[in-house]
Amino acid sequence: MRMGRERLFALADRIVAELSTTEGVVIRALTDERTRGHLRTEVFRVLEDETKLEESIDQEVRRTLFTYARPAPEGSAEWQVLYQKTRAEVYRRRFRL
Repeated sequence: MRMGRERLFALADRIVAELSTTEGVVIRALTDERTRGHLRTEVFRVLEDETKLEESIDQEVRRTLFTYARPAPEGSAEWQVLYQKTRAEVYRRRFRL
């Protein structure tokens, strides 16, 4: 399930806030609203890209599971096991892990 833009922006705000208070993390000119906005936009962009990637992997896994001769009912324990196994295979294939 894809997160909405509002939720991603809120999450990006929380990440920037956490980073700014984390010991050992130095963000130059964070008090400048323009810099803070730019950082939030970059975090948002990364979150959005990751969400799209996860969605694409989920679609590929579901397509694969649908092609089985005897597809397991979605949500069943068997389906969950097959989903996780197929998802791991897709990750290995895409990222050569």
